[in-house]
Amino acid sequence: MHRFAGLLLALFLASACRLATSAAQPPHPSARPTPPPSLSPAPSPPPPPSPATVHIPSPLVAAPASTQAPAAQQAPAPPPTAPPGGVTAIGDSVMLDAAPNLRALVPGIAIDAVVSRPVGVGVGELQRLAASGALGARVVIHLGTNGGFSSAQLSQIVGLAAGRPLVLLTNHCPYCSWVAGNNATIHAGCTAARHCTVADWNALADANPEWFGRDGVHMPIGGAGGEAYAEMVVRDL
Repeated sequence: MHRFAGLLLALFLASACRLATSAAQPPHPSARPTPPPSLSPAPSPPPPPSPATVHIPSPLVAAPASTQAPAAQQAPAPPPTAPPGGVTAIGDSVMLDAAPNLRALVPGIAIDAVVSRPVGVGVGELQRLAASGALGARVVIHLGTNGGFSSAQLSQIVGLAAGRPLVLLTNHCPYCSWVAGNNATIHAGCTAARHCTVADWNALADANPEWFGRDGVHMPIGGAGGEAYAEMVVRDL
């Protein structure tokens, strides 16, 4: 009985050892492992979103400038030109102040001007020139700064001019009591009917006191006042 039990135990142990050995052996090389289930390829990443279209406005284009030419600035009036024919000018020291300007604007002008000359002496010189045939085609007279100017003397001047265009300048002297009367005589007696034109030097001088020296009568020779004087004379010739 005991032997039979020992035999069964031995058989059981031997069988257990075989099972254990069989489980421990690796699989046969020819045996192919079962492939793993196929995996779907990873989806491609979506393309990056297109950038939003941005409308960039065209640069502003300035409107073309007007093709119209700018208005030309008005050119200053040219100085008056000398009249044809000779000009004779008789005066006193005020005319001497403007003598260079007169010669510049009236080439060939004959100027007979003397310091402190009274009206009577000036009329005598006019008479001498007329008698000698030396008077120009036009006559300019500026007398009266040094004394009175009568209507009779004015008529004598008109007669000696003998129909020539004649210009008489008014007197300017702030402290001379006779000047106002002289100028009234000149304005009254110098008329178009007598071929006589008044050049109102007194009014122009009153408006421009900066032209004169301390006495308010005389100007720097050839200065701005002399230029205005000459231009006024030429305009009235």
